[in-house]
Amino acid sequence: QYVGHNALFSGTRSERKKAREYMKWLFEQLEGPVYVEGWQDRDDCTVVEVPADCIGYVTGARRAALGGIEEEWGVLMIFMNRRSE
Repeated sequence: QYVGHNALFSGTRSERKKAREYMKWLFEQLEGPVYVEGWQDRDDCTVVEVPADCIGYVTGARRAALGGIEEEWGVLMIFMNRRSE
């Protein structure tokens, strides 16, 4: 819940930790694709590879398609860069 410029989280310690991480990713993606460290070990992440030439189609105009999917399924979707080795 937002109160002014503050976001308040409730739930278990684990749920609150995840909520803070989601917010961090949300703001990081404003700067571009992010990398979620340890995504392979998380039970709340699924990675779907999207070919570079399809990103515009998947995102949609002004992120409308992606936002519609998020709204319909109650998820947060971000574009993640591959980790540089």
